[in-house]
Amino acid sequence: METNELSKIKEAFYMVDKSRSRSVDGSGLGLALCDQIVKIHHGTIRFESVLG
Repeated sequence: METNELSKIKEAFYMVDKSRSRSVDGSGLGLALCDQIVKIHHGTIRFESVLG
């Protein structure tokens, strides 16, 4: 995943890989929900990625 994508992956309905759409039971809500749950518990989520 490219570095500029990392800042967007916790946004609701955002999908880096457009081929993983609703036809594959995806809606782009998973990380947005996880982020909110972690914030409620005063935690943080950090993501790292190396392209390729």
